Amino acid sequence: MDEEVAVADWGELESGDMASVFVGSGDIALHVLDNHRESARPPVLVIPGMGEHATEYGWLSGRLRGRRVVVVDVRGRGRSDAPATGYAWADHIGDLRAVADTLGLRRPVLVAFSRGSSYALGYALERPDAVAGLVVGDYQARHVGLPESVVEHQLRMRIRGRTVADRMPEHVVRAVAAESVEVPLWDRLTELRCPVLVLRGDRPSTIVTDDLADRWRAALPSVEIATVTGAGHDLWSRDRTGYLAHLVPFLNRIG
Repeated sequence: MDEEVAVADWGELESGDMASVFVGSGDIALHVLDNHRESARPPVLVIPGMGEHATEYGWLSGRLRGRRVVVVDVRGRGRSDAPATGYAWADHIGDLRAVADTLGLRRPVLVAFSRGSSYALGYALERPDAVAGLVVGDYQARHVGLPESVVEHQLRMRIRGRTVADRMPEHVVRAVAAESVEVPLWDRLTELRCPVLVLRGDRPSTIVTDDLADRWRAALPSVEIATVTGAGHDLWSRDRTGYLAHLVPFLNRIG
């Protein structure tokens, strides 16, 4: 992510109309922000990336008026439990299933970022008829297997001014890598039954390059790919309005 983009306080980012809820997923408790808004429109379920906290996405509730917005603290991050083990791809998909079922999210639109996108893809592939839409935040159609050699780099990586080591326990970073297994999903994209939007930036740190965008189109001809001008891998910190200019029309087309 772009290191120069920083925020002062986690609490400043939580929208005032969102409440903390804890959802059980097996033996762990997941922290979730929920605005509890009643709406005929599909709810939005936000899945942050590696090291991000739910409070960083609380602002979406205020900008997506007329929609129920739920943001998950992924296991091991934010206020969710951080067990010693249990960080495989399937574990994270199970967490999304627990949140959707417990909170009664009927056919949500999944809005994901970075590594959270692979969890969202897994959920959408598992429940193709139970997802109204999918937003992939600058990522590939794969769950990336992380070698142990990347752990030290990840701990030092800065996200909006804070290192990953400051954002999540070290044992979680190591467990995420240790339990990760490469899962290619390109050949499974045609199993999706919902509209898909892939958001990317145009700065050097973006993951979805032109070549990768072409791969998305080849694997899923119906995919919509949009570029947030001036953004890198961090899609919205520089310009929330630019991010929303692509997200909101996509949501409105769904319903």
